[in-house]
Amino acid sequence: MIYNYALDVLPLSTDKQLSTLVENRRVATFESFEFNVFETYQPTLAVPLQFDDVVMVNMLRGKKVMHLENTPSFDYVPGETLILPENKLMKIDFPEANVSAPTQCAALTIDRRKVEGVVQFLNERLPSSDHSAEWHFRWDKFHFKHDAETMYLTNKLFRLMSGNDCFHEALAELTIQELLIRTLQTQNLLHLMTEEGKKTSLLNYLTEFIREHISSELTIDLLSKKANMSRSALFKEFKSQVGISPMEYVIRERIAFAKRFLEQGLSVKEAGYAVGFNDVNYFVRLFGRREGLTPGAYAHKMVMGQ
Repeated sequence: MIYNYALDVLPLSTDKQLSTLVENRRVATFESFEFNVFETYQPTLAVPLQFDDVVMVNMLRGKKVMHLENTPSFDYVPGETLILPENKLMKIDFPEANVSAPTQCAALTIDRRKVEGVVQFLNERLPSSDHSAEWHFRWDKFHFKHDAETMYLTNKLFRLMSGNDCFHEALAELTIQELLIRTLQTQNLLHLMTEEGKKTSLLNYLTEFIREHISSELTIDLLSKKANMSRSALFKEFKSQVGISPMEYVIRERIAFAKRFLEQGLSVKEAGYAVGFNDVNYFVRLFGRREGLTPGAYAHKMVMGQ
């Protein structure tokens, strides 16, 4: 299974719903959120877009090039999401859009009070075990790929928005709350996987230990001992703070380090050993399932891209 979590696409606008070929908008408005679908049918540059509330944008069809202040431009494709604070200006290029292959994205705007309520709930109910940091949205970690959880929740929200269940608004409210929690966990995980995440909290300490010993055998017993916690307590801490288990984090770090070593010219065997895989065949299979191509194919792709 390839770990590429693209969302379900939504039906395109009918002729009656189509009023423009550039960012045609359909919208459903509710008490604390608004659900928008945008479609573009022709190549266009520097289209401005801005929302008055916190917004989660999900790319469903085609490709955009995003331009945000103080951020390098980047491609935006299906399987990826953005979460931005209110009044954040986007300028968007549509280099490949056409009538037969339009771009499509779904933008969910959420009332600031609902967003703050979720953060307050987590700080009251699920603080970190060492109380080193409060929950908060990391607006520098605004662009990321979906995982299985966020894909499921977003697709569920799409189904609720397109259905006629009399409880669809109430169910959507609950789904949005869970989606915000999963987004906070994802941002925490992204923070831990960067240099800036090296601070003094328990998880920061453990993730730094994992990086420094990436070529060694790393077991849940060893990590529990380092954290001075039981296995179950450590599992709970990881799951609550970043949404994945300790050993899943180890695997992701091993794959991330392996990619860097392959980019630097190490052989598949050398890269596998360098990140703690003693069985090269297992490393090749795992890398292929996670990345969608073998380590050798990845290394070739990086060389050809230079």
